[in-house]
Amino acid sequence: MAEASGDALMVPAGAACRINALPNHVLIHAISFLDARQLVRTCVLSRRWRDLWRSVPRVNASRKEFEGTAGTWVQQNLLFKKFFNRFLMLRNPTPLDEFKLLYGVPDSRYSVESDFVAESEDANLWIGHTLQCNARSVNVSVHDVGAKLCLDSVVFASKCFLTSLELTWVILFTGFFENLQMGCKMLERLKLYGCSINDAEISSQTLKLFRIDTGCVLAEQISISIPSLIDLGYLSEDIGTPLLKNLGSLETATVSIGTKNYDTPLSDICQFLRGLSDVTHLDLLYEGRKLKIEKDFHWCPKFNNLTILTLGEWCLCADFYALVVFLQNSPNLMKLILKVRKKPDTHEMFIGEPEERYFTCEHLKIVEIVRPGNLEHDHMLNDLEKFLVGNGIRSDQIEIKNWKL
Repeated sequence: MAEASGDALMVPAGAACRINALPNHVLIHAISFLDARQLVRTCVLSRRWRDLWRSVPRVNASRKEFEGTAGTWVQQNLLFKKFFNRFLMLRNPTPLDEFKLLYGVPDSRYSVESDFVAESEDANLWIGHTLQCNARSVNVSVHDVGAKLCLDSVVFASKCFLTSLELTWVILFTGFFENLQMGCKMLERLKLYGCSINDAEISSQTLKLFRIDTGCVLAEQISISIPSLIDLGYLSEDIGTPLLKNLGSLETATVSIGTKNYDTPLSDICQFLRGLSDVTHLDLLYEGRKLKIEKDFHWCPKFNNLTILTLGEWCLCADFYALVVFLQNSPNLMKLILKVRKKPDTHEMFIGEPEERYFTCEHLKIVEIVRPGNLEHDHMLNDLEKFLVGNGIRSDQIEIKNWKL
């Protein structure tokens, strides 16, 4: 690798190079935001810069950096692996704050599971290495849609200082959450996107924030037991409703219920909502098929602690049936947000007949309705305003906003 002869070569004649006036720790922090390949290239700037990259507290290894190199996808991937293995060998053994990995795995259309396991070996070694370097934040994702990384959960079983973990398009084999509990005693944030989860129970004694998002595949009859959890996100439209238990610290939930592919038993919805009944902030989306509820069936629990409630247009079907039920069961509600993305009367899914159509929310101060501009004169939204006013909400407490494009 060629080396520049000195700082003077990098500076126009007669000018001062202000960046060289900065102390090393400032320069190291600044270049730590570069991808790994770009980071290494800083070594040619001058003698002073030769070894700065070796001590960065943040490492970002991206398969994308090798897309423009010569050769096939497989050859580019091999080059990426060789480069980053060498990178870790030459890096100083300084503690890591953050490790981000965008990994390359062959598309599932052309590979079998055994190929995934073999292709994932380097990634598992790298993750294990960064945990040994006391990495506090790890973010792992797969470069190609349709491919998945086979994560060896044993890398998390040894004691580490990890506080935040985010995984995208990763296969989590049975035992993943057990190993997390065993080694990651400081883990507080876990986010999963498009992951395959094979454990029958998701459990933790330390997590405060947990997200399961679109594309995740869960084992049937899965349960979530996290007594330390404060913030839950569950937004997967293609999987069933998990059993929520032992969530005594939960305050905020952003969740969806129901699936588009098959009917969701009303009993599952009931138990899911009961598991959320102590939250103070609830953002609820219904993604299921048309669901008709018997008149005398009490499916909604009391939300005595709820102060902020966010619902979608699904709650406006059948003369605001679901909305009425939620308001009747949220006596301490202070703010209601209704996010209407499309014309509600073309979206009837959650229907029923309440015994009574009035509600009392003495603490309700603000009703925020967010809707598309083309629904400005929609008759149902006009009826909604009348309904709210008829139940004691003043017109000046109702705020109508347009969706921001």
